[in-house]
Amino acid sequence: MTISEKSFDIRPSDFQNPGLYLLLEDSTRIELTRQNIMDVARQYWSNPSKIPDTVKRAVDFQRCSFCPLKGEDEFCDALRPILPLLDIVDNFISYDKVMAIYKPDEKNILHMTTTTMQNALRYVSIISLMNHCQIGHKYWKYFTGIIPVQRPGEIVNRLYLNIYWYHRGDERQIDKIISDFYKEITATTKNQVRRLKLICQNDVFLNAFVNTQLISDILHEDRDSGLTIHFDKTGKALS
Repeated sequence: MTISEKSFDIRPSDFQNPGLYLLLEDSTRIELTRQNIMDVARQYWSNPSKIPDTVKRAVDFQRCSFCPLKGEDEFCDALRPILPLLDIVDNFISYDKVMAIYKPDEKNILHMTTTTMQNALRYVSIISLMNHCQIGHKYWKYFTGIIPVQRPGEIVNRLYLNIYWYHRGDERQIDKIISDFYKEITATTKNQVRRLKLICQNDVFLNAFVNTQLISDILHEDRDSGLTIHFDKTGKALS
């Protein structure tokens, strides 16, 4: 029986904490709530044997050259929500089907979809790049209300609208934010993929980051065409 054919007993009371829940064909349940990620991360980073010294010293494993904390004797902050999950995620491949249930912070509702592991784990890659990264965290506010298991185009539309309303339709500000977002997220994503190649056993997280990079690519390419047609020159939504 495939994941799309399997029947799940979904009870809202079983999903109390905000975050992402994954249900697999063998009934395995993975809880990627922010609290769980933080708890596991604390345990992981307190164990110095988790990452070999050869990996720690590798050039590709160091902080980005433009990171404000470059040179400090610590791991890249963007790795913190990822590494503790590797032991679990490395048991799967990118295209394994899962039932993804996402609970946003601000609403007592659930978003459910059947998708692949790489698409579902876009949630963790977004947290990594927009919340923990020293460069990317300034963009976190633009991800308000975004459902990470949506299709890339839907995420891009909401991201554009958030940027538009946050900067009150100021075209120069919008153009600058989108350009900076594209350049910085492209650079940090490439560096993060290099780090993960040193420690990942399969491509799930690698592809999750590539999918997140795709969002910035679409936003950058379509900012003057497909997205802006929803507004007239006064900034009012067209019917």
